[in-house]
Amino acid sequence: MTTYSDVIEWAEAQKRQKFTWLEDHGPRSKRPRPETEAENKLRDIAMLDAVIAVCKARAAA
Repeated sequence: MTTYSDVIEWAEAQKRQKFTWLEDHGPRSKRPRPETEAENKLRDIAMLDAVIAVCKARAAA
């Protein structure tokens, strides 16, 4: 069974991967990728933040 803690842990790991990608390939990197890819990573991070917030709220309830 997957717990809220498991989901939060997974989401945090996903966020770390996205931030690493942005550091390596974002607009200010030495090897930038198309702007839309960076925008997608930022959108993913925002959605993961929402997932984390929902899980924390449900775990506290």
